[in-house]
Amino acid sequence: MARRLRDGQWHGVDTVAAVFLALGFGASETRSGGWGAGAVAAVVWLPVAVRRRRPVRVLYTVLAGAVFAMAFTGWEESWVPVGVALYSVAVREPPRRSAAALGCSLGAVAAAMALVPRPVPASGVAWGVVFASLMMTLPWLVGTALREQRSYAELAARQAVTDERLRIARELHDVVAHHLTVIAVRAEVACAVASTNPQEAERTLALVGTAGRTALTEMRRMLGVLRSPGDGAELGSAPGLADLPVLADGAGPRVELSVDPDPPLPPGVELAVYRIVQEALTNVVRHAGSADCRVNLSRVGPEAVEIEVVNDAPPRLPSRRPGSGHGLIGMRERAAMCGGTLSAGPLPTGGFRVHARLRCGSETAW
Repeated sequence: MARRLRDGQWHGVDTVAAVFLALGFGASETRSGGWGAGAVAAVVWLPVAVRRRRPVRVLYTVLAGAVFAMAFTGWEESWVPVGVALYSVAVREPPRRSAAALGCSLGAVAAAMALVPRPVPASGVAWGVVFASLMMTLPWLVGTALREQRSYAELAARQAVTDERLRIARELHDVVAHHLTVIAVRAEVACAVASTNPQEAERTLALVGTAGRTALTEMRRMLGVLRSPGDGAELGSAPGLADLPVLADGAGPRVELSVDPDPPLPPGVELAVYRIVQEALTNVVRHAGSADCRVNLSRVGPEAVEIEVVNDAPPRLPSRRPGSGHGLIGMRERAAMCGGTLSAGPLPTGGFRVHARLRCGSETAW
């Protein structure tokens, strides 16, 4: 219920609390020290009503009133509202300003209690100073801890937003880069063979249409997930191992696909496997043209799965399309999110090999 209160409602709560405390302490001091002492005690508590809006000003106002009360009315418990004001300062002000306020408050209260003559022994005054200092420091420590907790919570929230943006960027890159690369390369092939081999051009254009429709389907799925207020339950429609044959058929080059289906993988790991294979095939289309490609997916015990994508491009084959390097980075990030590793590089005999090993117990791939 406290978390549901708005700032204006909290200000109302502070006002009511300050009025009740002023009346209570004022009445108590009136009985023991007269009307003057009661009026001072009441006035010292009233600034607490705006402690959330002006915590530093409220502190020094209350502190001045507390010192005045100690000096002229003998109100020994005047440090209590100072502790309340110190809590507000600790919660809402930076550490350096908060620590300075604590030091100033402790010094002023200690000086007032020690210098004002009272009919008590010196040892009693010393213990009173120590007790008041502890009672003022305690709410300051609680406020400081609460401020640090809020700071960490805000940092975690910002990190979550950053992670979400990276996740979206990674998904967009995988979907758009793969399908648009296939569409661009296949369209060029269709144009090149349209006059000499109409059947090949027709087959290639069919691949272009399939890639376009698949890209639209995945983009709609992603937009649906982003617009949904749920907690990710809609991710069951994400691509997985069952979609690898369609991915291989629509990639363009001849792909030899070998998948070990048992035991099944967790959904998050399936998505990571699919995206790694997709990006590897995108690189084959972009850099190796129509070179043959082999995709092997095998289980390594119950806790790991290995992915190997190898193409047979000849040595020193020039790149068909310039790349930004984000593809390899994205594959490594996906492998790391599944508690695994990924290596990629050219083969001595020509071609390129991507090898990844993922843990099957991780569900953080999305």
